[in-house]
Amino acid sequence: MNDQLFQDSLGFEPEPIEVLEEVGRWRARDVSYLAGTWQQLKARIPRFELRDFSAAQGEPANPHLKTVVRLPLTATERPMPVATVSHHYTLASHATIIEDCLAALRCRGISSHILKCELGLTALGEWMNFRAYFPDEYSFTPADGKKLALRLECFNSVDGSSRLVVLFGWLRFICSNGMIIGESMSVLRNIHDDSLDLTSIPKLIASGLKKVEQDRRRIQLWDHTPVTTEQVANWADGPLADRWGKKAACRAFHICLGGTDVELADPFEPVQPTQAKTKPTTPVPGAPAPVTSLYGVSQALSWLAARRNSVEERFLWQTQVPILLKELTKYAKAA
Repeated sequence: MNDQLFQDSLGFEPEPIEVLEEVGRWRARDVSYLAGTWQQLKARIPRFELRDFSAAQGEPANPHLKTVVRLPLTATERPMPVATVSHHYTLASHATIIEDCLAALRCRGISSHILKCELGLTALGEWMNFRAYFPDEYSFTPADGKKLALRLECFNSVDGSSRLVVLFGWLRFICSNGMIIGESMSVLRNIHDDSLDLTSIPKLIASGLKKVEQDRRRIQLWDHTPVTTEQVANWADGPLADRWGKKAACRAFHICLGGTDVELADPFEPVQPTQAKTKPTTPVPGAPAPVTSLYGVSQALSWLAARRNSVEERFLWQTQVPILLKELTKYAKAA
């Protein structure tokens, strides 16, 4: 369906593309985000192709390497090389991956035309983060009454530096916290080599959707698992500080304690994270103060993860939230 037919079928014109405030860094390169329909966003995605790696046209090509070239999006642009890759490299374009994912959703009865979408790109487009938000009937509201939206996420690069990742996650509207529970997390996680098989995307998305209910049950379990301030403090000074460092452990503890993010007055003060002197910075929307359940702690961790400047580190921290909560349950069981 072309854009005009899509608009006619809706009876109104879609909202214009929105430039989001969200920013990030991927491999020291800026990432900016847009929001709109897939019909709107796909026109912003550059195309790439593999070419011989040679000094000039007509010169011999390197027998071991190929060049990934960005093709022009406009009449004023020129082709631009963005990477060199091996002859075993398989180029998987951003648009093709997204189209395959959306086609898989259509097979499950979810029209791509009704989905709110977001697109993150580096300046040359060699790295991409795509998100599609499911209709409201797929949302889930925990005991605190703050809705979580289900979303499909894709991460891809065309320069061979990052794996292709497709997964399901949750967004907490009130604070824009992204959360990856774990049950339906890894739908696809492949490197770009001869074994890359995009035909597996529909089957893996169907499998991931079947596991979404397990995510909901996990959240409900977190909701009903009580924790005390003392348990959170011991955990913050232990496993959390070991994995995320003193600064993040201190911030998480104070969010759990008073609902406000903090900064360390003296990062080099030789004390435990929970004993460090701090200055309040930002109230965390929807944060219970103090937390009384694992779910409340999960939101403090998700808040910190979502605010990492590195998009790769942000994703890594989001996947570690369930692991850290499991460590906290050991303190709760020992009480």
